[in-house]
Amino acid sequence: MHYNVCHMIKIFYWNDIQTFLNTGKMDPFFEKGTGISIGCFDGLHLGHRMLLKELVKQCKKENLLAGVFSFKRPLPAIKHADDYQGDITTLNQRIKLFEELGIDFVVVVDFDESFSSILGADFLNILLNACNMELIAEGIDFRCGFKGATDTQAIKYWAEQNNVKYNFVDAVYHKAADGSEERVSSSYIRQMIQKGFFTTVNELLERPYELDLEQIRSDMIAGKEKGTQVIPPDGIYQTMSEFDEPVRLEIKNGRILNISLCNSVRFE
Repeated sequence: MHYNVCHMIKIFYWNDIQTFLNTGKMDPFFEKGTGISIGCFDGLHLGHRMLLKELVKQCKKENLLAGVFSFKRPLPAIKHADDYQGDITTLNQRIKLFEELGIDFVVVVDFDESFSSILGADFLNILLNACNMELIAEGIDFRCGFKGATDTQAIKYWAEQNNVKYNFVDAVYHKAADGSEERVSSSYIRQMIQKGFFTTVNELLERPYELDLEQIRSDMIAGKEKGTQVIPPDGIYQTMSEFDEPVRLEIKNGRILNISLCNSVRFE
């Protein structure tokens, strides 16, 4: 387990959870009881924020710790790597946003073959036994477990059998420029970033889109053909650094030509 000095949030990894199970000893941190939400949460958009605010609110009411099980990379990056546009937020950005929303801890999962083979009920039992879960909060169409076979109805049944409270939050919709309603989703926001529609992107994120230049430098050093984050269309952009200083950013052929010395830039 790790305590990130940059955040007051407690960070665990899937190996930590497995260790707790194997030893039969729960980490004292979880003794208070927890409320948990599971998901990629890429971008921490309006829908995610509504769900996690509800989780934090209910946990405070029940005197529980609010926690998130999230993945190092969004699942489409793993399942559809060939045509995946990129992440909206890096893991470090997500952790920072979790903390800003009042989340007490994060469990980071590397979605591999072993993890994906866990049955839904078995996964929920792990949360119950290793994290002392007393509340689960998810979107109304959430699914978990092997091949996503465990839906909200199955989760409700499991929760009632194990004296765990549950809360399923409705999806959030956005009215597009043409008058149609679009469900707020990470995939929709990725498309908007690729089109350069930052007014829409920033509205749905409730903050400016931000590129993690530290991650981009790391991707370049590693010789990665495709970077971690979604890159906006080719062009010259006036962005703002983390120090609120203007940064001229040029993108050509999907690559940033002038990586500045700052750690991040915002498209305001």
